[in-house]
Amino acid sequence: MSMASLFPLLPFRADETHWSWASRMAAFHIRGPIGIFLRDLGLDPFALSIGDPDEVVRLCEIAGQDPGPVLRNTVVQNTCRSWRLGEEALIDSLCSQQDLRFCPACLAEDDAAAMAAGHDISIHRRERLIWRLKPIRSCLKHRLPLIRRDRPDHMVGKGVFAGSVPKAAAMLQDLAGRAAPSPESPLQTYIANRLAGRHGPAWPDSLPLEQVIRITEFLGSALEFGPYVAFGDLSVRDQDTASACGWAYIVNGEAGIRRALQILQAGFDPKRSPCRIKKWGAFGPLLDELRHPLPSNSLRRIFGEHLASIAES
Repeated sequence: MSMASLFPLLPFRADETHWSWASRMAAFHIRGPIGIFLRDLGLDPFALSIGDPDEVVRLCEIAGQDPGPVLRNTVVQNTCRSWRLGEEALIDSLCSQQDLRFCPACLAEDDAAAMAAGHDISIHRRERLIWRLKPIRSCLKHRLPLIRRDRPDHMVGKGVFAGSVPKAAAMLQDLAGRAAPSPESPLQTYIANRLAGRHGPAWPDSLPLEQVIRITEFLGSALEFGPYVAFGDLSVRDQDTASACGWAYIVNGEAGIRRALQILQAGFDPKRSPCRIKKWGAFGPLLDELRHPLPSNSLRRIFGEHLASIAES
């Protein structure tokens, strides 16, 4: 590692995004926007915003920070629609770059740490990596629903949240106090544990993370609300209900999936199906999994075997 150009080091926190850390450094070293900070260091703000690994490593070298933990939390853009986090490909499960989500109770804790250190709050407020994922709709620590704001322009304000979030601790505490507690979500807990490197149930662990999420959501919404109700059209609370339902079957592997398909088939009324192939109408959007290109699509095989048994009946 080359000689650091920034002193003192503002350490990277293991739960934050690379952009959050860079924004906190900008607030710490120049008390200004991240865009100006990065350009002063000869770095490209856009390249860093899309997770370019070379640019992330360069920033780490300048700051004197071990790049390993930062790269592990860096979401890298592959194409206009696809991203990668470590070995995980993310297409549908990542929030838009314009979405900035937060837990008010977490930020209130960050502010308390800033006050104790005598620092500006923008130096301590950090964006948690887990908040970037769509299935994470609530804070796993405080059980509060996440709040969404537009991400601020990188040339304006201080810190990753800049002016998008109230500065007064009392306002954050008020937001937290007025929020209805969210139910515990086994899928959200699984995602958090998996990103942290902890092992979970064998069958979900054998699949790409995004496939686990999609199967859980599709299967749960079909079982709870009917095969032609889209998961994205459900309310947040109903999405949590559907995810919990789907997870109860996913966690049991192939046997759980087959049982769920049998339940869908048994409760299906062909007279009410818009599907032209009535025998398959019980599965609605789940049929899309048969056309999904992932080579490790285990559900495709299980589904195919189940559909073959229906065709023979």
